[in-house]
Amino acid sequence: MEERVFVDQLPNGVRVLTEEIPHVRSASIGIWVGAGSVHEPPELAGICHALEHMLFKGTPTRSARRIAEILDAVGGQLNAFTDKEFTCYHARVLSEDLPLAIGLLGDMLRNSLLRATDLRCEKRVILEEIRQLEDEPDELVYEILLEQTWPGHPLGRPVIGTRRSVRSLKRETLVEFLARHYAANRVLVATAGNVRHAAVLDQTAEWLGDLTPSADPGALPAPVAVAFQRRLRRDTEQAHLCLGAPAYSQTDPERYPMAVLDVLLGGSSSSRLFQEVREKRGLAYAVGSCLLSFHAGGVLAVYAGTNPESADQVLALIRQECDRVLGEGVTDREVAQARSQLKGSMLLALEGTDSRMSRIARSYLYFGRVLPIEEIVRDIDRVTVDDVNRVARAVLPAAKASVVVLGPGVRWAARRSGPGGRCADRRAVERAQGDEEVHDGKAHTRRIPHDHSGVCLQGFPQSD
Repeated sequence: MEERVFVDQLPNGVRVLTEEIPHVRSASIGIWVGAGSVHEPPELAGICHALEHMLFKGTPTRSARRIAEILDAVGGQLNAFTDKEFTCYHARVLSEDLPLAIGLLGDMLRNSLLRATDLRCEKRVILEEIRQLEDEPDELVYEILLEQTWPGHPLGRPVIGTRRSVRSLKRETLVEFLARHYAANRVLVATAGNVRHAAVLDQTAEWLGDLTPSADPGALPAPVAVAFQRRLRRDTEQAHLCLGAPAYSQTDPERYPMAVLDVLLGGSSSSRLFQEVREKRGLAYAVGSCLLSFHAGGVLAVYAGTNPESADQVLALIRQECDRVLGEGVTDREVAQARSQLKGSMLLALEGTDSRMSRIARSYLYFGRVLPIEEIVRDIDRVTVDDVNRVARAVLPAAKASVVVLGPGVRWAARRSGPGGRCADRRAVERAQGDEEVHDGKAHTRRIPHDHSGVCLQGFPQSD
């Protein structure tokens, strides 16, 4: 596959990536800021997500309504998301309208008014997002899993913050946070489509060329995982099960064998868990696995939704399949099929300019370079049965596994010892009962096919 990827850096440190794709009519652009929930102090939890919302509320020359109308008028799309490690403002337009999109995003990033009246309104919107998540137990179980697996670590905190922290946000705090974190050396502009790199570079310099740099926040320490078991009462029709085990970071050399294990264990309709739990026994409609991977660490998560009376049986079946992988190993056929699925899903995703924009940005942010597609395909093809069995032995043992069960008729299990202790357990129960909130559920579907469109074997969706 021919790739025309160009990488430059403005004098102030803003990085500019372009993939030229002459045969398409569209262009996608993303302004990626190295500020996510892991960069927030606990008392400001959710400020990145709130700031993302506020950048759509108006500039001196564009009202909030005008911001919404500009790209609509040319058939384009404008959106943003906040993740644990990044915030991204992105647009997709016809290639001739790319200067319009760059100008709009640049104005939002540089000149947003951040009015106190708008913040009061937007905090109410975010609180509604929190309530939405509380009505989605199949998403809530993932938040509880991460919070309890990594107690006290920034990766364990929800992107959206808490009711208390959101309500306490003030305009002055947002202005200070933006000035400190939306700095030149933490901004990356990625574009893919029928565009010219030189033109993108000039247009980016016009809007972002005078951004000033700031101190680098430094790398997070690796989280220390704690195994636990929780059964939390919730008035739902189904029991929602989430099992997790510490896995590998986004940049770990074992990420490819880990991705193959994920696919064959629960990543498709032909996977072991789907066949055993749904196809053979009809015990669940939704069952599968995904990788939640970040710079500092990762988790392999398995989800199933089932009749509360079947919860223990489904848990036992999931454990049985993990033990079978450990005891018998995986087969040549399974590994070959999973490798093909990984490559196919990655290449199919690259049909869209938005996916290609995201691929080059994430690759550069994680690896400091854009990994060529051929290199990724080669590394996937190199994964052997021995490689998959090795990561399985490291990840799947029962002693490392954690379990969250959320649903009716379940009881709060015995408290875990170790970091987090009783307070962490109480927070999980409060979240399950709706007295606290967790990460915005709007864009979350954990059981979707994993994102392999680049190198990011990360299945953790973002917060709009």
